[in-house]
Amino acid sequence: MSANTKMPTFMKAMSNVAGENKVSSKVIKAKMAAKAKRAKLVSKERALQLAEEKKTAKELTKLQKIADKEAAKLAKLQAKEDAKAAKLQAKEDSKAAKLQAKDDAKAAKLQAALEAKEAKALEKHQAKEAKALEKQQAKEAKALEKQQAKQAKALEKQQAKTDAKQAKALEKQQAKTDAKQAKALEKQSAKLDRQDLIQEIVKKLGSDESNQVTVEV
Repeated sequence: MSANTKMPTFMKAMSNVAGENKVSSKVIKAKMAAKAKRAKLVSKERALQLAEEKKTAKELTKLQKIADKEAAKLAKLQAKEDAKAAKLQAKEDSKAAKLQAKDDAKAAKLQAALEAKEAKALEKHQAKEAKALEKQQAKEAKALEKQQAKQAKALEKQQAKTDAKQAKALEKQQAKTDAKQAKALEKQSAKLDRQDLIQEIVKKLGSDESNQVTVEV
């Protein structure tokens, strides 16, 4: 086999590129040193930041304690002020309640007086109306009595007129009946007289008959 094997073109090109981009060990060491330096700086900065944060947290804790103390103090003062204000308010409320009770009593008294006055006026008005009603009823009763007396008089007059008319009619009827009865009686008497006369004549003539002759007219 020959030692002079020909390298492909693309392999050669890649080799050239690799040769051009090859980093020296010096550069690599420098980069590593720079990286280590940066890491050290970052670590230092982080440590400083943590220390600062710790310090800040400590300060904040201290300030929070102070704030809590001040808040407790203020709360105590506020509670005291609130108690004082509540006491004053209770006093004012009591005073207001007493004034309100006084006003209510006064108003109730005035209301009672007004109601009594209205009741008296109503009673007076009702008595006046009752008197007027009684007077009106008496007037109506008198008018009714007068009307009834008038009606009774008219009825009595009408009854007397009717009674007179009936009496006159009865008298007339009685007279007519009496006349009729008298006439009948007279006729009957005349008949009896005639029969007696005939019997007397027959007797005088000497009639032999044993029985009486009755002549009817």
